Amino acid sequence: MTARHQHACVARRPLAGHFSAAAALFAASSGLAADATQAEDPPEVARFPEAVVVATSQAELRAYEFVIGRVERSRRERRVERSERVPAKLLRVTYRTPAGTRLEEVTQHYRGQLAGLTEVFTCQGLDCGRSTVWANDVFGVKELVAPDSAQFYLAAAGADALVAVYIVRRGNRRVYAHVDFARGDGIGTGVLGGKAAQQEPDAERSASAGLAETLRRDRYAVLADVVPDKTGGLGRTALRALDAAAAQLRAFGSDGLFVVCHMDGDGDVDAAKALAADCAEQAALRLQAAGVAATPFGAGPLLPRRNAPRRRVELVLP
Repeated sequence: MTARHQHACVARRPLAGHFSAAAALFAASSGLAADATQAEDPPEVARFPEAVVVATSQAELRAYEFVIGRVERSRRERRVERSERVPAKLLRVTYRTPAGTRLEEVTQHYRGQLAGLTEVFTCQGLDCGRSTVWANDVFGVKELVAPDSAQFYLAAAGADALVAVYIVRRGNRRVYAHVDFARGDGIGTGVLGGKAAQQEPDAERSASAGLAETLRRDRYAVLADVVPDKTGGLGRTALRALDAAAAQLRAFGSDGLFVVCHMDGDGDVDAAKALAADCAEQAALRLQAAGVAATPFGAGPLLPRRNAPRRRVELVLP
């Protein structure tokens, strides 16, 4: 499974209120002469190597909106799937990375920087919604406007800090990274409490109910709530649905259960097969971690079935 699809719960820790020695040393050696006036990196969130600041601001807000869901625009109104409003001291920094930098490199860098916090929400590509809404309405930085397929967002929380990272590859191929660092006593408590209190949706419970019986009867079952995105990735809803299904699937022991991922090809069969293989591996690894013997298989677009979604995950018991 590739690093960009890994999803792990990590131990919570509050961020320090000032730079670590390593972060300060990095800032001193990363070409700040090209930065915007009075540029400051967020505490303990080091910039991508050789990136320069193109915009920065600081404010003390009564209601900072910490976005933890997809964003869209309905007519003239912005629509946010979910957010939390909290009082905070906000540091906002936008970086331009060196020419030739890949979006995946910057994404991996910031995942590592936030490894000590709890991941609350993440999305990439079209699953994030409209880039123009993120750039103009959420962050207010015009440099962040990019194709919807070339964006990544990660929201993470600690006890006393909330961090939002938005990364885009613009039409000119340059990669920009934006960091919101919101700080305040206990600022993340409500966000983390809400994450812990989330219950398994009814749809997920219904998807797992009777799964073992369906497999024994039909020798296959579609996992309705396990839907890969256009890159073959599995989001939080899909992963929770796999966890819910695992309890019933353990009853099959080592009977040779296959996890089959189907991806629409859009004319490129080999590319679709590769994405499907990645998707199937993610699902199989998730089930294996829960004690289910599962083998991945990427079908791509080669096993169509009437009335079945073009992107889906099935369990097959030969």
